[in-house]
Amino acid sequence: MRARVVLTALVLVAPLTACAGSGSGTAGPSAPPALAYAMPPGGAVTYLQSDTVEMVIDMGGQLANVTVEMGATLDMTFAGGGDALEVTATFREFELSATNPLAGTQRADESQIDGPLVFTIDRTGAGTLVSAPQLGEIVSTGLSPASMAAGFFPRLPARAVSAGEMWTDTVSIDAVEDYGTTRGRTVYDFHAVGDTVVDGRTYLKVAFTSFDERVAQSQQMGTDIMQDVAGEGVGYYLWDAARNLVVEQSIEGRLEGSMEVSMAPAPLGIDMVVVQHLKLVEGN
Repeated sequence: MRARVVLTALVLVAPLTACAGSGSGTAGPSAPPALAYAMPPGGAVTYLQSDTVEMVIDMGGQLANVTVEMGATLDMTFAGGGDALEVTATFREFELSATNPLAGTQRADESQIDGPLVFTIDRTGAGTLVSAPQLGEIVSTGLSPASMAAGFFPRLPARAVSAGEMWTDTVSIDAVEDYGTTRGRTVYDFHAVGDTVVDGRTYLKVAFTSFDERVAQSQQMGTDIMQDVAGEGVGYYLWDAARNLVVEQSIEGRLEGSMEVSMAPAPLGIDMVVVQHLKLVEGN
């Protein structure tokens, strides 16, 4: 879902399969499938996604713990293709729980999300926001449609890769939304580990590390907040060439930096651990 203060890899899916043509006389061996997005079989899938953020705020030597937990069931449909594959994501279910020492525990569900998230991706997975749902105030503190569109699907090289191969990509975000702004970038180093079998299906496992830096400004409950953080993450995803989808992704990272709050006389130190997981639960 890509929280405003968490790593965007987030974060995850649909590609193009390529095969080798035949040579003169005798057909050659099939080339490995390309890692590039295209229409998935059936054109519709469902994912379960969960994000957890554990943050420690240093208020001049006094420590405060903040926990944000989000979970969603996302129904996704696909249209078009090539470098303009359109994705429509509907929040079938959504839960958010945010606990902090000042406001206690706040909760929200899918009733505070009005409409789908629509974005396009090219063959590498680079996303462009088309339209965003209307969010309630509590949901907006944890969910950024622009960040989700930019980084929901992991970046792919749009070509075939072999086990052991490595590549690098960068996801940038510069978004102005109803409840704030987000600017930053994440640099990924990917490594094709090789094939792995899960529940009888063969997937390509791709591991990655990331470096993330971002500045987010928002207004929450009448208070102006600015966060400036940077940190590293580690994760993997499983690529299913038969489905043209990433079927699972897991990310864990740590971010450190500062937070300015309009009611505080000086910037506050922040240290957070972020865990994100995505899994395909419905789809051909």
